Amino acid sequence: MRVAQARGTLSSNDERVIEHVRERLDSIAFHTSESLAQSASVSRAAVVRFARKLGYTGFTELRDAARGALRERRESPLGRFSGDEGISLLERKTQQDTKNLAATRAMVTDLIGPAAQTLSSASSVYVAGNRKSYGLAIYAQRMLDGVRADVRLVDPGFPDDVSSLGPKDVLLTLLFRRYSRQTIALIASAKDAGAKVIVITDGRGHDFADNADHVLAAIADSPTLYESMVATVWLVEALVAETAAVDRKRSRARLQQVERFVEDQSLLLD
Repeated sequence: MRVAQARGTLSSNDERVIEHVRERLDSIAFHTSESLAQSASVSRAAVVRFARKLGYTGFTELRDAARGALRERRESPLGRFSGDEGISLLERKTQQDTKNLAATRAMVTDLIGPAAQTLSSASSVYVAGNRKSYGLAIYAQRMLDGVRADVRLVDPGFPDDVSSLGPKDVLLTLLFRRYSRQTIALIASAKDAGAKVIVITDGRGHDFADNADHVLAAIADSPTLYESMVATVWLVEALVAETAAVDRKRSRARLQQVERFVEDQSLLLD
């Protein structure tokens, strides 16, 4: 409604922001002004001006309104399912995933290196996720375990291992809509223990991100039933590659150790 009322005053930059969030208007709730600007390929000032044209004092008020609307709707996969196949759903998903990858790359380019340094220097790494994000956590733990030792997967049904976290350790969490209270509590617990916290999530504007040392945002917009994890998987793989590159000698030794075990146990077909 506000967009329609402001239509006559909107600039080309405003239209770019609208086009970026058209498929998923609720994505505004998970952006900062900077991350939305990067995703839409406009300046941060353009995003602030856009919010003001819609009648808000600034982007923060616009984001808060979006969060309030999302809480009221409490969107679930069932709520999103309309049964309307639309036109070329496969093509629309492909296009959206391509946009997600480009936007995610732009947002993490300067952030992924420091996060990799933190992972590489940690005494132990604990990887946590819950519900849908648990599958992502399993994948991240398996990948990291191939390039460095002592990477532990936190069982969401028995998360007691996190009680061992100390100042030399890192908690890597994956947290996507709909957000797990347990994972958010683990983040706060790790911070209290003095451990470093890395959060991979769908935006940098979350309150739980305040307790993180590194926040890596992966855009998850999708025209289909569930959020898209394409950019998230890319981000996990890129983070593991960057971590391996920090200490190449150690990573090579770890890879050789894993490979010897696989061969000794005849785990794979010739």
